[in-house]
Amino acid sequence: MHKLIPHIFLTFFLGALANSRVRFLKNILIRIFISIYKPNMDEAIHSDINKYTCYNDFFTRRLKVGARKIDSSNNVFISPVDGEIVDHGQIKGGQLIQAKDYKYSLNDLTGKDFEENLDEGYFITIYLAPTDYHRIHCPFEGKITTSRHLGKSLFSVNKAAQDSIPNLYIKNERSVIEIDSEEFTYTIVSVGASVVGSIVPYWSGRERITRNELIEDWNNGPTEKTKIRKGDELAHFRMGSTVIIVFKNAKNIDLDSLKENMRVKFGDKLLSLKNI
Repeated sequence: MHKLIPHIFLTFFLGALANSRVRFLKNILIRIFISIYKPNMDEAIHSDINKYTCYNDFFTRRLKVGARKIDSSNNVFISPVDGEIVDHGQIKGGQLIQAKDYKYSLNDLTGKDFEENLDEGYFITIYLAPTDYHRIHCPFEGKITTSRHLGKSLFSVNKAAQDSIPNLYIKNERSVIEIDSEEFTYTIVSVGASVVGSIVPYWSGRERITRNELIEDWNNGPTEKTKIRKGDELAHFRMGSTVIIVFKNAKNIDLDSLKENMRVKFGDKLLSLKNI
């Protein structure tokens, strides 16, 4: 039975282990992970585990150049991550769906007071398993207008947790990025999980970061409010978790391609935009 206890102490201990630069220890951890989860190392920037400084360096590995083709079509909204679509649907009365039995508040999730009910809005929840690539990318060109850090608990976000913990996503530590494009506004919420003590923004620039520094970086946002292009990196998870995409108004978005439990890959088409 899933225990309803935040895993902060476990996260702290495993975080220290994951950041260890003791060569034999980090190599053992990496080999165990590869043996269990069998990630695709052919697309990793380094296939040789000796080139990673620690387990976290391996886990947050970048893709090698050319490993993914970004759909550059003007009317395509790409997947920002690798993962599985676990929920998607219309926002009704300011509420989103978590599994079949629970709903949660959009205002609480994003830390923003949406005055309207957003009945034209839509959300997509993508779960990243441990084996997935764990960097988050811009799905559609625009400008970052808001970024913030919220929450402090670290429950698991796997299927069992989704089905048993009400308001799971608004209890957990999470980051929020709001992006304005010429066509629409969308929000990406990255939700942490047990043993995912940090979601690091691309503008941080810190090799090792404390919790307070991380919160400061998120709340300050990028120093240059320039446009971010489709495919550019937004942040990365240290371990695995969930990304929730929220559209304030989805009337010009073709949602027919979405299917629950569908696997998605960063760079591939997720949605088509109408009238573009």
